[in-house]
Amino acid sequence: MGPDAKALEQTTLTLPDGTRVVARPIQPHDMRALQRFHRRLSERSIYLRFFGVVPELSDERARYFTHVDGHDRFAFIALDPDEPDEIIGVVRFDREAGTNTGEYAVIVEDRWQGRGVGFALTRLLIAAARRRGYRSMYALVLPENVRMINLLRDLGLPVRSHWVDGMERIEVDISVPEQPSLA
Repeated sequence: MGPDAKALEQTTLTLPDGTRVVARPIQPHDMRALQRFHRRLSERSIYLRFFGVVPELSDERARYFTHVDGHDRFAFIALDPDEPDEIIGVVRFDREAGTNTGEYAVIVEDRWQGRGVGFALTRLLIAAARRRGYRSMYALVLPENVRMINLLRDLGLPVRSHWVDGMERIEVDISVPEQPSLA
């Protein structure tokens, strides 16, 4: 995917409280901003996303997360409306080789959690995955990560889950249109 196609995927997300947040595909030049974002995360947020203690995001890991191919591996970032060089959320998709499914992950800066950033980024990612021909996605979620479990169930898409090594593997069928939540 060339730079023009990536530019087309930049959008403004309107959160439930009316806050407008720019979201766009992650780029290699976001490496330092991603490391700053990681430093602002609480230990708990890092643990729920990475399943362990990761106090610093190494250059190697930051490079891996910011250098994506736009098809088999892609990610979007949400930017702080008051400091547009600062990331407040990241959502990513990594294809399982030879399939039309991929692993999904999202993390939002603590002070922005509970405001709809993760949900809006996830919807953006699903739309991008559909355009790339994907039919499903899955997330590995620790059982205490209730926010993530609820986010995936609130998408209005068919969800299946089963336990894998003490984690819940939640599979979401993105090939069908969303259904309004009955909640």
